[in-house]
Amino acid sequence: MKWLAVAAAVVVAALLGLWYQARSPGTSAAAANPPEPAAVVVRHPDRGAPPGAAPADDDAPLPANVRPAGTLAPEDDPGPIKKYSEPFWERVDETYSRRLLEFASDCYHGGKERKQKLKLAFRFDIAAGKVSVRDVRVVESTLGDPALEACMTKAVAAAAFDDPDMPDWSSSADEEETLLIRISTLKRFGPQTD
Repeated sequence: MKWLAVAAAVVVAALLGLWYQARSPGTSAAAANPPEPAAVVVRHPDRGAPPGAAPADDDAPLPANVRPAGTLAPEDDPGPIKKYSEPFWERVDETYSRRLLEFASDCYHGGKERKQKLKLAFRFDIAAGKVSVRDVRVVESTLGDPALEACMTKAVAAAAFDDPDMPDWSSSADEEETLLIRISTLKRFGPQTD
């Protein structure tokens, strides 16, 4: 135990010595004049935009060359995915949720507050590279618009797309998937309507 304390003290002293040496004015010329890094503008949402930049609109649609988060470009295809692996769950939880939001976004044509939402429960079926949705039901809604709720529920229930890299799998009845559809999120999928 005594030797462990001595070793820890030596390590701490060495780290303090290195820190002091790095901060002292007598460092080498290369360290004193490091090459200039390329200018990077980092914008923190709480600190505002950099001078001269237009303010960002959180509800603006994504530019044509930008893919929504959670979607794969064709060149990013990782090949066959093992059932229950990390990439498997990433597809089910992230990528597929974004795909379902695209289906639901076709129903929204404006007029709702950003914080209004619809939460759906459902089950996935994946068979022979075809992904489909079944047993869709409304869990919670603050939309106050039965027609919009019905349209979104129907759109998600009819959602089907190909994913040839995924193994055959179905969500279990006791572990339903959920999809939270926020109006603020839907505004990113289409033209500005509000």
